[in-house]
Amino acid sequence: MVIMNNDVVTEILLHLPVQSLLRFRSVCKFWADVIDSRYFRKLYTQNNDNNKADDKVYLQFSLSNGQIRVQHNQKSLISDESDHFKGIGVGRVRLHGPVKGLICIECTNLGLPIAICNPLLGQLKHLPLIPNTSCTIICSSVGVGFDGDCKVVQLLSCKTHRCLHTHVYSGRTNSWRELNEHNGVLVDLQLRYDNTIKSACTNGYYAHWRVCRRKEGYACSSEILSFDMKNEAFKTTVLPGEYARSKIFAEDEHSFRRFDIPDALFDNLVGIYELKCEEGKLSWHHVMNVNVPLYGIPRSTSTSVLFEQYMGTFVYDFRARKFVSLLPKRSHIGSRTFEYRGSFVSLNA
Repeated sequence: MVIMNNDVVTEILLHLPVQSLLRFRSVCKFWADVIDSRYFRKLYTQNNDNNKADDKVYLQFSLSNGQIRVQHNQKSLISDESDHFKGIGVGRVRLHGPVKGLICIECTNLGLPIAICNPLLGQLKHLPLIPNTSCTIICSSVGVGFDGDCKVVQLLSCKTHRCLHTHVYSGRTNSWRELNEHNGVLVDLQLRYDNTIKSACTNGYYAHWRVCRRKEGYACSSEILSFDMKNEAFKTTVLPGEYARSKIFAEDEHSFRRFDIPDALFDNLVGIYELKCEEGKLSWHHVMNVNVPLYGIPRSTSTSVLFEQYMGTFVYDFRARKFVSLLPKRSHIGSRTFEYRGSFVSLNA
């Protein structure tokens, strides 16, 4: 029998996906001690991009009687028995992420707390409430990020001051603080109804939203609002044209694609466009049209993004630049499917 030293074992374990590591804890006490150590998990989080094909799973989120549940293959990963969301329907709860294995659960009722969870570690945490404001808030949205610290950013569309109010939560301090307005960037901005931009970025340094900026009269521009988690700074990108029924997807921190998903059940042709800058001017360049598969089980791909529609959830592989499947709509009310890659980022102090 070949006996490997501790450094070699640790190096091998660092290259395995989280799901495998959680199973390998039962191999022997030494492996369990290594995998459970704070040093190993910190090193794994720093060195791992959570982008392994075999580390991707599809989880099922449900909200029933105010209780949050996350399941994988009918096995419960999280079952929150608190009554924070009692009386709230799933239609008024949004999921954001995952970023570094963290999923943010937002309720459109500002009187209820935002929650974050790490399903594979079985951790769920309700964040402190943000102090009430006297402003007239039209709508809100959040973004989750990671820069060595778990961060959640909340945007509030304020009718009173015609701007966005912003707060950032830090996992280290377990508290919120208000961000000062950044050089007029957030003035005259309002969140769009379908404001969250899904992202394939695995490092969690940026969050993006769709917003509109009020101009003279009733005119407004369509823009992308981006937040840099490291520097805690906002910037906007003015979009050419108005595509109210399209989905926008961030391939990385600065590259965006537009998906024109059909409304009709019998039409499965999706147009894909890439945002490019030529001679200092942004424009949408047509990349391709793809037929969305109507049936089939999702293949294991390096990375993909989900788009929830009335007929099901589209799975798009952004590296292959095509849709690989469509997950059927769940028959029971109050459930959502989302793609997940695990991590060892802990919500515990």
